[in-house]
Amino acid sequence: MAKYAPTDPRALRFRKALRHFPSGVSVVTVVDGDGNVHGMTASSFASVSLDPPLCAVSVNKPGRMHELLHGTDGHYGLSILGQDQGGIADFYARQPWSVALDVAMDWSHGCPTIGGALAWFVCHKWATYDGGDHTIFVGESLDYGSTEREDLLPLVWHKSEYHDLGDQLARPGRTLRSPG
Repeated sequence: MAKYAPTDPRALRFRKALRHFPSGVSVVTVVDGDGNVHGMTASSFASVSLDPPLCAVSVNKPGRMHELLHGTDGHYGLSILGQDQGGIADFYARQPWSVALDVAMDWSHGCPTIGGALAWFVCHKWATYDGGDHTIFVGESLDYGSTEREDLLPLVWHKSEYHDLGDQLARPGRTLRSPG
């Protein structure tokens, strides 16, 4: 199997094509051995199964978050960010090794999630899979929840920029839901 450097023209072309797929923005959080919270922004979050409730996130290797997730007691948080949390996404995208003392955290099962997130999941590592230059971490969700705010929409990543959802589109045979 061919391996491409990040600056290889084929890798750059692949990344450019991937930019056209919009995704939500999530943050993976974990506590290190000293009790410090670390986070990493990820657009590679996915639901995997309802029974058991499984979520997956893809993490670059080698990297600090990759190291922390492999070394954790198995618990980590996944937070889906709302449209007003772009600053948090930027912080953890640029400094995934940092300890963020100014980011509000909620705690469940001894695990942090981003305070005020659109939705959150506390996961226990269920499986890991090799994904080339990433590892796919699948976690069983031990606890989860979502915001009560009807006005909060997801933060969307598309073409290397943040967006909101925009207007709901009409679908043949279906009526539009009213906002709120």
